[in-house]
Amino acid sequence: MECRSIEHYEILEKLGEGGMGVIYKARDTRLNRFAALKFLPASLVGSPEARDRFFGEARAIATLNHPNIGTIYEIRESEGAPVLVLEYLPGGTLRSRILARPLSPTEIARYGLQIAAGLEYAHRRGIVHGDVKTENLMFAEDGRLKITDFGLARFDDGPTVTLDGKVSGTPKYMAPECLRGSPADRQADIFALGIVLDEMAGGQLLPEAFGHVVSHATARDRSRRCQSMEELAAGLRRLEEAPAAHTCEAPTILVIEDDDALRSTVEMGLSDEGYQVLKAANGREGIRLATEKNPDLVLLDVMMPGPNGFDVCRELRHRGFCAPIIMVTGRTDEVDRVVGLEIGADDYLVKPYGQRELVARIRAHLRRGSASGDASPAFAAAQGGRRGLPDETLTMS
Repeated sequence: MECRSIEHYEILEKLGEGGMGVIYKARDTRLNRFAALKFLPASLVGSPEARDRFFGEARAIATLNHPNIGTIYEIRESEGAPVLVLEYLPGGTLRSRILARPLSPTEIARYGLQIAAGLEYAHRRGIVHGDVKTENLMFAEDGRLKITDFGLARFDDGPTVTLDGKVSGTPKYMAPECLRGSPADRQADIFALGIVLDEMAGGQLLPEAFGHVVSHATARDRSRRCQSMEELAAGLRRLEEAPAAHTCEAPTILVIEDDDALRSTVEMGLSDEGYQVLKAANGREGIRLATEKNPDLVLLDVMMPGPNGFDVCRELRHRGFCAPIIMVTGRTDEVDRVVGLEIGADDYLVKPYGQRELVARIRAHLRRGSASGDASPAFAAAQGGRRGLPDETLTMS
């Protein structure tokens, strides 16, 4: 792209390109925030149908205000072509997340419910998305999944805009009636979400209830398909609740520590005790992992560059993160301990500390969470006989 700015939007990098748009990351120099700029491809700038669809997308998004739907800020013009200014979503696509690692049944249910909530909201306002797929579902900075790209959206009582008379959509996600040329409607969005759920599972053996939800959403016979997004969401809620009673995984500990050697040592020690360990080398990565992975406990270094431990603790509590946080520091200043506990930490551990002390503290906090009903159900399976360590609950001063 030759133009490096559009008025007060500074173009930074290209994010992606599809048949109906080219997306760039930009910085709004007035408000000092990032935005995503969507341009019509050069080959379609002169197409009245493409421009109609482009403006239709803007109108559809502008009608919607929901936490699981990407926001439109405004529509501008550059060299005679329309430009959509959209919310920048830095967490990547659901497709990328699926390719990176298998998703747990709980994650699949949670993400499915977020998508269903956004689509249900759109449907109540008479808008059908028409192109629900994993590439059009993106994560915000806080870990929420948002629906994007309403380029094929249509109002229930509006016409379907096609290019050169071709059927619009992505075949893999299209309901049978749409492949035969019928316009997308609410049941078409339901079918597409069913395919997305199946894609998130990635061939894993999941509870029988999951298979029922998918098959009900993707029934070829419309009369046998879910009749509303609310009906599909009800099935997902049952799935979300079901795994909790059967979970046997060890608790997950997130270690946020900028010292590479210490981080690796802690990881090995906790892994030897049977815990699952997530690692972050800085505060920003720690916040992201805590939000996305929902660990059972966070071990948080205080003195880190960028967001320090206090900043991370405040942000996690602000976002509603409820699991125990143990702050770790090499300083013995009592003020630091008081501040840490006041902003939401559950405990304060001074370096150097021994493996025995660390594990005992972790077990004590997980046990307290289990007793109060706040801990992960994984904790119950992990409390029996950890290689010679005492089972007593520590009294923290």
